[in-house]
Amino acid sequence: MSAPTSIPCGSKSVGRNRNGVDRLSSLSDDLLHHVMSFLPMPQVMRTSLLSPRWRFLWCSTPFIRIDGKDFVDNSKLENFIDCLLLLRDYTASLDEARISPCCVDCTKCSVWIRHAIMHKVRVLDISGPLSLDKTAIFPSQHLKTIRLQAAMLRHGFFRPLNYDCPVLEHLGLKLCTFWGHEEISSRSLKVLHISQCYLTPSLLICARNLTNLSILDTDIGGIVTRDLSSLVTASISLVSKHFYHRDTVVVGYHLLDGLSHATTLELHAPLHERAFEGGLPTCPMLSNLTSLVLGDWVMTADFYPLHSILQRSDKLKELTVKLKMEECSRCKALPSTRRAPPSGSGSYPCIERIKICCQKDHPRVGELVQALLPVAGNANISIERP
Repeated sequence: MSAPTSIPCGSKSVGRNRNGVDRLSSLSDDLLHHVMSFLPMPQVMRTSLLSPRWRFLWCSTPFIRIDGKDFVDNSKLENFIDCLLLLRDYTASLDEARISPCCVDCTKCSVWIRHAIMHKVRVLDISGPLSLDKTAIFPSQHLKTIRLQAAMLRHGFFRPLNYDCPVLEHLGLKLCTFWGHEEISSRSLKVLHISQCYLTPSLLICARNLTNLSILDTDIGGIVTRDLSSLVTASISLVSKHFYHRDTVVVGYHLLDGLSHATTLELHAPLHERAFEGGLPTCPMLSNLTSLVLGDWVMTADFYPLHSILQRSDKLKELTVKLKMEECSRCKALPSTRRAPPSGSGSYPCIERIKICCQKDHPRVGELVQALLPVAGNANISIERP
């Protein structure tokens, strides 16, 4: 445990002015807890040495924030967290628990998570590396937000979140690895953010009250979205090439199925990305969609993905195409995954703006403009370059 900076000890030296009045200690518990929130957790506990007024204040702080970098070795870190959780006042509300233990025993970390949940934590933020399974989650009527980073999520991890945490609203996963066929189907979940994760073999997202979905820079084996009837905003950016695998390609084709209720949609992937293109023939009408952002994956030789998704977006007002990658002639020449040729494109009178964002002298911008002219109607087409 690192040494404190300079906290005066002894009841005669704490916050006293020239008249010997301890004004700091006369503040309410809420204000003192706010002051303590600016200190590392080891120093928060050391405030118990200041005076009798401070002796048990740390036991009821509405936060637990522990960084493994504040400790010289893991044994001291583990002992500190054990004492902190065991001696904490069970009657005090716990708004936030943020634990970044670096490298510790995974079983130990699961115990800490359960203790935090039993203390009625509302926001739980855990950074690994660590391995978690369903035993890490304890039933809670208070847990609203979970953020996990650099965790290996074993099969069944999401089951207690789906059924035993009825007020969970926000789930954030970053740099996590999923093992096994997983399902996120919490009825209370409103925001789901998955970033830089590795998913294998498949993930089903079926959360009827979800309003915001983002899957960013993620390498996936297969994602199915279903029954997202409250969805407003969705942003998906894929880096995977695993859809050519025989066992995952069919699962991957259902990524677009649940996005039909979104009003704002952003779909990024390299060319040639079969997760998006292969799912277009069965994709339902995007009847609420008003704003659409597309990436390089629509730049096939015949622009089939572009025309196909426009045909399903009859209320679209703003279209943006962001081309981040250089032309890939080999990918462009790959056969299309479509099951049937697109029907007559027609025009889309609802579209008001079309914006193309690309590097200077992109080799296929002219082709893209020509492909958009027949469907643009009276829309203004602009090209923006960095």
